[in-house]
Amino acid sequence: MLKWCCHCQQFIGEMPPYADFSVTHGLCRKCAREQPDLLRGDEYAHAVLLRDIFHELFDAGRRNDFESAGPLIDQAIAANCRPVDILLGMIAPMLYEIGNAWERGTLTVEGEHEFTAFSERVIDLVEGKIRQAWSQPSRLAPDGCYFLMNAPGNTHVVGMRILGLWLRNQGWRTRHVDDRTVLDVLSEPSIAGEPKTLLVSIALPEQRDAVAALAGRVQALPGPGRPNIVLGGYAVKTGQVPRIPGVMLVADISALGID
Repeated sequence: MLKWCCHCQQFIGEMPPYADFSVTHGLCRKCAREQPDLLRGDEYAHAVLLRDIFHELFDAGRRNDFESAGPLIDQAIAANCRPVDILLGMIAPMLYEIGNAWERGTLTVEGEHEFTAFSERVIDLVEGKIRQAWSQPSRLAPDGCYFLMNAPGNTHVVGMRILGLWLRNQGWRTRHVDDRTVLDVLSEPSIAGEPKTLLVSIALPEQRDAVAALAGRVQALPGPGRPNIVLGGYAVKTGQVPRIPGVMLVADISALGID
């Protein structure tokens, strides 16, 4: 389930069951310290608006109605949703829902491609608003870098694009790599010795063996180039991936403690 702060309307993270993308509410750490009055009428109205925007965006995607997306994004921002939270808490779950529909046979391949194209256009729209915020002074960047890649055989790039934007919004440096470039990039002398995390997205359980082989190659790197390895994605969220030695399985990116 998707957890949103019912006071400031920021995406907090996910909670079990991870394959259920309905919205529940709680308080982020900042708002919990402030102890807001959650019984006020405007607090409830914000929660209802958030739910309605999510469903309207999903319906617009099913209709491939991009013209409706812009006003919905503006409504969400006006309701104090950060653009990056719209990506992680709305667009990414919509993609998972569409993937589920395709898997169940209730959506054609053409329909899935149309929805993915719609989502990419919405991401372009939201990314522009995020980059406006990046032009403002920001906090000191944390030490280290996140390297993002899909598991071999996973051709879905939108999810990692969203994750990369979210990490950059948190102040982290990111680089996108693939199965052909990852070892060379991790071995670059310019990043030797600094903290590194390799985030891998797996879509299907049959990609697990390729991920295990990749992890073995990465773990064989000399110490300065060896990163922590984290595996997430649809197959992890739905509990279809057995444990891989040396790899942390994460169904919710907020479990990494990135904030």
